[in-house]
Amino acid sequence: MKVSRKWIDPFEEMSDEEFDEHVDKLFAARPATVAVSLRIAPGLLSRLKRQAARSGVRYQTFMKGILEAGVSRLERTDSRSSRQATQRKRPTRKVS
Repeated sequence: MKVSRKWIDPFEEMSDEEFDEHVDKLFAARPATVAVSLRIAPGLLSRLKRQAARSGVRYQTFMKGILEAGVSRLERTDSRSSRQATQRKRPTRKVS
């Protein structure tokens, strides 16, 4: 037996102006993006699309996630390397 439920509009109490302001805030909160063109091998694109489908996301979203994770990992590695280099350069003091 199918039970129907009445749809409740969460914005019913808002005026048109309040609704427009709410939508503007939502779009302002989204991070800006830039369109780019990227040439990659057809086989790699197929693999990306297959993995994205397994993850349940669109392949471009999947690619952005991989890029973000990879760059973050490189940055962490770079910051660790620079900290270690700085520590090696510091002279050690003898405490008497």
